Amino acid sequence: MSLSVNSPALPDGLRLERKSSGLIVTVNWRNMTSWALLPLGLIAAALPVLLSFKLLGMPWNDPIRLLMLAFGVMGVVFLYIVVRRLVNVTRLEVTPERITISHGPLPWRRPSEVAAETIRRLEVRQSRSSYEGRVATHYHLWAVHESGRETCLLERDTTADQANFARAEIQQVLGGGAAEQPPRKAK
Repeated sequence: MSLSVNSPALPDGLRLERKSSGLIVTVNWRNMTSWALLPLGLIAAALPVLLSFKLLGMPWNDPIRLLMLAFGVMGVVFLYIVVRRLVNVTRLEVTPERITISHGPLPWRRPSEVAAETIRRLEVRQSRSSYEGRVATHYHLWAVHESGRETCLLERDTTADQANFARAEIQQVLGGGAAEQPPRKAK
């Protein structure tokens, strides 16, 4: 999709594509933290395995050997989480009838669908997080349903302009006419 002249520059890892059937929003999970954690994940998964070869002469139920097994399992789970963040993509397929949300290629959440007729409005909400004394402000896109249930559609490091642009593009495909809404503050 070629973005219009008035569209804000989208952050790395967020892409909007117009298709004949609607709109596809692709969100890449990869970030610098994932790359930084990859060596730690590899060490956490490999070290217990390598140490277990040194402990081969010990009985299987020895506490040290069981501890190495526990650390090995935790290391493999940690490595899976890191690799998942490096390769996975969230994909929103927006058509006038529904929004389909899927994650992959590595298994994470099951795909879900949101029927367009159940969406009352799309909201951009401010999200604040703090780390080591610094506060980061991002904006997420939420679908509010007639029942009051809410579904997070876009959770990415976006500015208000970027999130509002994605909201307007999705709303255009859905055919909705909810008025522009200022971003809500985080709870």
